[in-house]
Amino acid sequence: MKSRLTLILVFVLSTFLLCSAQEPPRYVGKQACWNCHSSQQKAVTGTPHENGKSCEGCHGPGEEHVRSGDKRNTIFSYKQAPAHLVRQQCGQCHNSPVMLRHAEGDVSCIACHSSHHYLNKKYLLRPQQDPLEHRAQLRNRG
Repeated sequence: MKSRLTLILVFVLSTFLLCSAQEPPRYVGKQACWNCHSSQQKAVTGTPHENGKSCEGCHGPGEEHVRSGDKRNTIFSYKQAPAHLVRQQCGQCHNSPVMLRHAEGDVSCIACHSSHHYLNKKYLLRPQQDPLEHRAQLRNRG
């Protein structure tokens, strides 16, 4: 009788754990992103950011974001993330000696580069300035 009760308890507990386990976030595809983010679609069309990793390769699975319409804590936001996490995300594909130099300071990629308009030099936010020099200037201001 005791073993039967234990077996039932184990069954109930395992069923509860299986039912309450959260499913991993799901990918929805770039078209779902572009339904709301058409300006970003225009910016990345024809670039490596359009294919390959695409939106969710950089921002993470979009199912919860699409469902809720709320980006906070549902996708990776480059504007909200600390510099080291932005460099880590970008560094998955953009790994070069320049990236290593930028990593010497607390400099985020998006402090100088637009992630959606990166091929167009006019979107290089600080075109002639070394990011470490810029950081030092900011620090000296106060």
